[in-house]
Amino acid sequence: MRLLQKILGRITMLLQLVLVLVFILFEEIVWEGFAKPIYLFIHELRLLQRLQKKLQSVNRYVILILFVLLLVGVESAGIMAGVMVVKGMVLSAILLYALKIPIAAFTFWLFRATEKKLLSFGWFHYLYEKVLALFVWIKSREIYRRTAQATKRVKVQIKDTMRYFKQRYLSGENTLSKRFKRLYRFVKRVIRKP
Repeated sequence: MRLLQKILGRITMLLQLVLVLVFILFEEIVWEGFAKPIYLFIHELRLLQRLQKKLQSVNRYVILILFVLLLVGVESAGIMAGVMVVKGMVLSAILLYALKIPIAAFTFWLFRATEKKLLSFGWFHYLYEKVLALFVWIKSREIYRRTAQATKRVKVQIKDTMRYFKQRYLSGENTLSKRFKRLYRFVKRVIRKP
């Protein structure tokens, strides 16, 4: 019995780790790096601000159908990208995932713009609360906190390395920037010659 509990404990720990890593990967890289800036850009578009006002008069069932179709499409694209990676089609998977990010940001915008109407469906509100509870549960795990701290340290190291690289090779009058400037002037002269 003790062996079975130990095995179940390890399997649970492994599942938590996978869930946490996927969550951190999504939150830190996909959301913070790509989707959030796109969402903020979309949110500022005047066209969508007008659309948001018009959505207030649209029937809640129409909004629900549109939201569900977008969400299913975005999530299907993510699953397909994962399958493509497994099949060795990495570049195609990256392209598909990159194409899905603006649609996902728009879907998130649509949710925020019509949140009251969508949450007026009891079952939708229930599922939304369960998803939020899942996020809270994930973030309450010790493994999440440790992994998030390690991820932050890695991000700081990467930023420091990039800053050093920029200072060393891309700013001022260092040798690399001088070479690029000379090459640029040379190409410019060659192009201008008749």
